[in-house]
Amino acid sequence: MTEDQITKAVLAHWRALGLPGTLVASIPNMGARGQHGLTRGLPDLLVLSPELPVGFIELKTDKGRVRPEQQNFASMCDALEIHHAITRGRDEPIRILEQWNVVRKAA
Repeated sequence: MTEDQITKAVLAHWRALGLPGTLVASIPNMGARGQHGLTRGLPDLLVLSPELPVGFIELKTDKGRVRPEQQNFASMCDALEIHHAITRGRDEPIRILEQWNVVRKAA
């Protein structure tokens, strides 16, 4: 799967099984190469939930690599005690959303 396909699948899963009071949204920052308002290293998904209350998910293909700017963002989240995950494939981000009580587990 491409990263775009993974994003679409994860968002569709949240729309189908998302718990009330939660939000999973794509951060439209692809190709942040100096465009005004874009910041390199931002993750792919913003996650809001009463239990988090905020989290971020970086989506990677099975062969995708983490860029230094993405690792810096993850380190900043760790230092600030903000939920953050770097995931691979379609299933891993969905498991994270289940762990964070953002989506119901599929039957």
